[in-house]
Amino acid sequence: MDLFLPRVCIACGERLLMNERHLCLGCMMDMPLTRYWERSHNPMADRFNEVVQKGLDPALGHERYAYACALFFYHSEAGYRHIPYQIKYHGNLEAGEYFGMLLGKKMASGGLWGDVDMIIPVPLHWARQWKRGYNQAEVIARAAAEALGVPVRTDILMRKRRTRTQIKLDIEGKARNVSGAFTVRQDAAIIFKDGGSVRHIVLLDDVFTTGSTLGSCFRALREVFPPHVRISVATLGFVGGT
Repeated sequence: MDLFLPRVCIACGERLLMNERHLCLGCMMDMPLTRYWERSHNPMADRFNEVVQKGLDPALGHERYAYACALFFYHSEAGYRHIPYQIKYHGNLEAGEYFGMLLGKKMASGGLWGDVDMIIPVPLHWARQWKRGYNQAEVIARAAAEALGVPVRTDILMRKRRTRTQIKLDIEGKARNVSGAFTVRQDAAIIFKDGGSVRHIVLLDDVFTTGSTLGSCFRALREVFPPHVRISVATLGFVGGT
């Protein structure tokens, strides 16, 4: 098949060898891994916890420090930016599964994620998912969850209104755009009242930019799950510092 439909590296566009998948060996070796799955405190976690603290309701109790990790650093000028783009807009679900599995394996080796009970992908609005045919976050989440040996739950969190694309919005605009966009399904709220036996939830998305979307999901879950349940986040790409 490579003779007629040659596979190319997502990052650099070079033709892949038979034993290479999605990235050529050079790009795989040079992938700017964050290694945040090994660090409880890191720039991504600090940024996410800052988002969480904004508008926090003191009545809900003290908020635990949330873990956060990403597979690689996302830079607009680097070829690795094509990974989430291929998954999200070009239907490259195999790449989503491959890099999701890689993320999950890194998390499984990191030592911070052994008590995770479930992974919840950031939901799409039903109309957008119907048009696209899939939710890229769910594709990544299912592969990561398989590597971690935990279930994926798509029956807990839902997007109750359709939001604008975040690409051209500034930080404040992104926060307003997704504010109140998510809620916990009523039946799930009953089942998980007071947290049940859940210890640690991971919210998963494709790319972490400002953290507004994940923060909005966090606040929706926190209305049901009390502070003793840690809610952390994981993504493929992280836009920001080192």
